[in-house]
Amino acid sequence: MVSWIAVESTRLMNQFSSILRTKIIPPPRNARTMSRPRVSEQLRGAFDYRLTILLAGAGYGKSTALAEFAAETQPLIWYQVSEEDGDPLVFLLHLFHATREALPAITDLPISYLEAWDGAQGILPWQGILDQFINVLSRHSEEQILFVFDDVHIVLEGGEVPHILDRFIGRAPANIHTLLAGRPDLTLPHLSRWRSKGEVLTLDQQTLTFTAQEISSLFSNQYRLDLTNEEVASLLTYTEGWAIALQLIWQSIRSQTSSSLEFPLHWQADSLESLFDVLAQEVFSRHPADIREFLLVTSTLRDLNPEACDALRRAMGSPASDSASMLAYLRRQDLFVVETAEGTLRYHHIFHNFLRQQCAAEQRVQWNRAAADYYLSHKNPESAVYHLLEAKAWDDMAYLLDTYSQTLLSGGRFDTLASYIASLPPLSLNQHPMLLFTLGELARLHSRFDESLGWYRQAETVWRQRGQLDGIARSLRGQSRVYLDTVNPSQAEKLLEEAIRLTDGFEDREAQVRLFELLAENKLNSGHVEEAERLRQRAEELRLEGPSDGQLQFRVWLRTGRLNEARRGLEEQAEAEKQNPVQMPRAHRETYLLLSLIYSYQGLGELANQSALEGTRRGDELKSPFVTAVGHMRQGHALMLLAQPNYALARKQFEKAIEISRAVNVPRLLVEANWGLCRVSGYQGDLTLAQTHAQQAIEIASQAGDEWIASLTRLTMGASLMLASRYEAAEEWLNRAVLGFQECSDPFGKTAARLWLCYGWYKQRQMDRLGRTLTEALATCRENDYGFLFTSVSHLGAPDERIFTPLLVLARDRNMEGAYALRLLEALRLDRVQSHPGFRLAVETLGNFQVKRGSELIPSNGWRREKSRQLFQLLITYRQSPLDRDQICEHLWPEADLATAQRNFKITLNTLYQVLEPERDAGSDSAFIVRDGTTYTLRLNADLWLDSDHFARLTREGLKPVSHSMQMLEEAVALYRGEYLPDALYESWAAEERERLATLFLEAADKLCELYVQTARFTEAIDLGQRILAKDNCWERAYRHLMQAFNALGDRGQLARTYQRCQQTLKEELDVLPSQETQDLYRKLIHS
Repeated sequence: MVSWIAVESTRLMNQFSSILRTKIIPPPRNARTMSRPRVSEQLRGAFDYRLTILLAGAGYGKSTALAEFAAETQPLIWYQVSEEDGDPLVFLLHLFHATREALPAITDLPISYLEAWDGAQGILPWQGILDQFINVLSRHSEEQILFVFDDVHIVLEGGEVPHILDRFIGRAPANIHTLLAGRPDLTLPHLSRWRSKGEVLTLDQQTLTFTAQEISSLFSNQYRLDLTNEEVASLLTYTEGWAIALQLIWQSIRSQTSSSLEFPLHWQADSLESLFDVLAQEVFSRHPADIREFLLVTSTLRDLNPEACDALRRAMGSPASDSASMLAYLRRQDLFVVETAEGTLRYHHIFHNFLRQQCAAEQRVQWNRAAADYYLSHKNPESAVYHLLEAKAWDDMAYLLDTYSQTLLSGGRFDTLASYIASLPPLSLNQHPMLLFTLGELARLHSRFDESLGWYRQAETVWRQRGQLDGIARSLRGQSRVYLDTVNPSQAEKLLEEAIRLTDGFEDREAQVRLFELLAENKLNSGHVEEAERLRQRAEELRLEGPSDGQLQFRVWLRTGRLNEARRGLEEQAEAEKQNPVQMPRAHRETYLLLSLIYSYQGLGELANQSALEGTRRGDELKSPFVTAVGHMRQGHALMLLAQPNYALARKQFEKAIEISRAVNVPRLLVEANWGLCRVSGYQGDLTLAQTHAQQAIEIASQAGDEWIASLTRLTMGASLMLASRYEAAEEWLNRAVLGFQECSDPFGKTAARLWLCYGWYKQRQMDRLGRTLTEALATCRENDYGFLFTSVSHLGAPDERIFTPLLVLARDRNMEGAYALRLLEALRLDRVQSHPGFRLAVETLGNFQVKRGSELIPSNGWRREKSRQLFQLLITYRQSPLDRDQICEHLWPEADLATAQRNFKITLNTLYQVLEPERDAGSDSAFIVRDGTTYTLRLNADLWLDSDHFARLTREGLKPVSHSMQMLEEAVALYRGEYLPDALYESWAAEERERLATLFLEAADKLCELYVQTARFTEAIDLGQRILAKDNCWERAYRHLMQAFNALGDRGQLARTYQRCQQTLKEELDVLPSQETQDLYRKLIHS
């Protein structure tokens, strides 16, 4: 851990000052959250008081009530307080950003001042900054504004934040109101004075406890469980209206049927805390072992990031990597996970504590150490510190702070740093002179000069014992700063001169610069102006040069997004090379290999594969392993874009390229190979392996200075994460990619990355972030002909072109490049869709019934109810004529009374909606089913492919006398794999459609059989004729086709037997003779 920290320190200097948006945006409402007008009305009273205090223990629904109130109250500034916010800099930054989030018209907030604050300047002058903030609010707004601080008790136990809040509340103008929410016993310096003046509204947990009426509504409307008055009264008695206890009871009884509902006697606990423990244990024990294990292990974490959960489980020896699905399960089960504004999850505080109490202390230590390792590897030292604290891993924490104390110091986060160091036992502290030095810095910055000299001298002693000259110089510099601060030049000069002597020859020229600057300042303090100027110039001469601003040496068409130009030029060159082949290998610049990559970009999978094969062939011919390796990689890209993608073969192609790369010792080839493997793994859901390949590609690319392909890899990794709904992680990768493509001047890569960002925002319903970026992306697509990103499966696009279709519908409807969006929808034949779920529904009804959402097959148990499947089949069957609800009830529940049937229908319809469109927003229109009053039908122009419709269309066209009739009829006959809806053979509502399609098949097969005979394809005619007769043994024309085919093949025996079979069948089935036409044909053939 120590060496890793030392290497990474310079890359994380700003890690501690980032703004967490989840803290300044109200969290979304849970689908099972019940609206509570009574509570919201009381909260609205906050606008009548300077200060409102909402006091409640854990689990009373305080944050939930505030989130509901925030959703209906504007303007409202939201701040979700957490442990890190006890530092004034962090607190003020989040407060100001929260204000800008809610009031974007206010542009002169002192944010830039805070963000530029350097800890070397000393203690943050928060009073003046806060007063400036209050003045800005006074100038810009006269409307009533409410500031909400949730969980504020976390930062009110000490430090400067209580005084910041007290000053803000006391000095804010009359239109500014503050609501503090937290645990009981909140206090502020001037709270008593405000109370005495009637300026404080106090709401205690009685405000939040559920009434009997609310309990009844909660179980009936949210949990779909109707309770008797006696049961409601029992629940009120057991729980005293405690929200989390009610949820636990629902979790406990949700598996019971309404007829067997029981309220166990053991719920009558001595206290609410005891009741929670009983219920939580009962709910916890009912879940499968793997879920219980997941809950226990991941309770180590504060935020439930799937990747972090996976890493923690792997560290514990579990091979599982399904944390995303586990979290989805917890969310579906509503198992005490809370969603933040950015969509991440955390456990409810009280349930979190319960889970932590279920494990042995040794386990908890082990898990926290593993979590710290994960966060260190992901450049999140603050979370690592938290887990090392939890594990009491003092030595590891001290090593971490050795490096990151300077980051916290430079960021001005003195209180945070002091609290971290204060947690260390004296023995650990004395073994780390850097931390002793840091304590000296903190004391000096707080003007505690004697104390600071003591800490610097302790650090110097340890460094001298170890013979660490750089450390000695550092401690001497610290002591000299004290004498400079106190204007004691004689003491400072001796220390600085010794420090300069010790650092002479060190590579750390920046440290030497600082020493010469300090010595110059000291000379100035002592009146030696000329000597001070000479030292200042010496410092300037030593100052390190800034980073190189080198650019890529050239911009080829491919790398600057001019794909059509590149394609046209390369196609012309390829034609020329057919006449005059180039005899020298050109590495990755081979014409066909460049063409293959461009074709892959443009979604032309077949052309890409053909070009890659040709490029590989050239590599083999020219005996160029490099060209051959590139050819294999380009094949790998193309294989993922074919009509039937072959990811397994694509993986083998990339692995061949890696094998060649190692054989010829050309590491640069590994970049594209790992990029391709990132797509293979990521698009198939193996995110851990995808990220491994991505990191390997980026590392080599970065060493080579190739930001372009590094950005391509980041884009692919980001897209993979987006497909897995890992939106926060995806956004980080994609934003890095956007920046990289901007640096490389590649509008295509940038547009593809931004399109994936838009996809993620759309999936999360963050429409405010979506509009501008989507408009710009569409404009760039229009200007550069990048429409294939929406209409084809392309290399930087989606594995299913329908994934981005909802963005086009949104753009069309909101006129964001509306005309162009409509043009792309027309290319997809979806210009008339009203809404789109991001996938096509493909329905097979002939010979088998199955439905696919995009490429995902709905399994037989995925319908959840047999009747939901039958309802969909019924709507398909009557797709041309809307069905009234009562008609549907009669078809599906013929023996039930009307009320029961209608209730069953409502439940079944809701289930069907969820099956067809799992991510559809509640209350929004279905993309596939339309309701008009009490009638229901499939939506006209919905993106739904139905094999029976396609079959009928092919048959109608094939029966026309056109040149391609045979091809269309062959497709139609192949599509007819059996009876329509074979699992509904005995349902009367399917009989008419089944008969219609069977007749169409016979007509299509008969015509095709005739064409086979006419074109001398006699074997196919015989096979098809037999298939017709298997379907309808009285189809007389089939016998004639068979007789002609057998005759042409010279099989007169089969000719005679076919006629005899015809005679016998018609006699037995219909009691008729063969038609005159059949008799004449037989006589003609048998005597020929």
